[in-house]
Amino acid sequence: MRYTLVLLTVLAIAGCSGLSTSVDYDSQTDFGRYSTFAWIETKPKLPPGRRIDAHLLDVRIKEAVENQLMAKGFRRVPKPKADLLIIYHVGAKNRVEVEHYGYRYGPHGRWVGHRVEVTRYKEGTLIIDIVDARLKELVWRGTAVGAVYSPGDLERKLTEAIRKLFEHFPPA
Repeated sequence: MRYTLVLLTVLAIAGCSGLSTSVDYDSQTDFGRYSTFAWIETKPKLPPGRRIDAHLLDVRIKEAVENQLMAKGFRRVPKPKADLLIIYHVGAKNRVEVEHYGYRYGPHGRWVGHRVEVTRYKEGTLIIDIVDARLKELVWRGTAVGAVYSPGDLERKLTEAIRKLFEHFPPA
């Protein structure tokens, strides 16, 4: 099958940031023939009664992706004229991390108590898909997963994640 996606797992753990990224792409695709892009607009599918105000998140993701692509010579154009179509997906899970430091010898050779630390955080996932507009087939996917502790942390992590995902885009 011509468009078999070859897994190029670029797991880049960014120091202590807890951010991991991976990229997968179609090795048969000639990325040199692409020069323009447009966004595929989507509406979040939420359960009844739930509302999410994702406008700022949407603006930040699109701006960061566009900055990366334009720095590499790509141009944003109206959807009918685009070589590539871009769509992203985001998600978050509440996570709990528990660390147990066990028992130890205290003064005078006696066993003393243990210590437990509990950390609550959100684990965010960002997936960016790039589709060949003419063929309507996925040619590149970038995935980033990381812990998010605050709104300011989210913005910093998004910028870092998108920069890492597009470091080697387009694939050689």
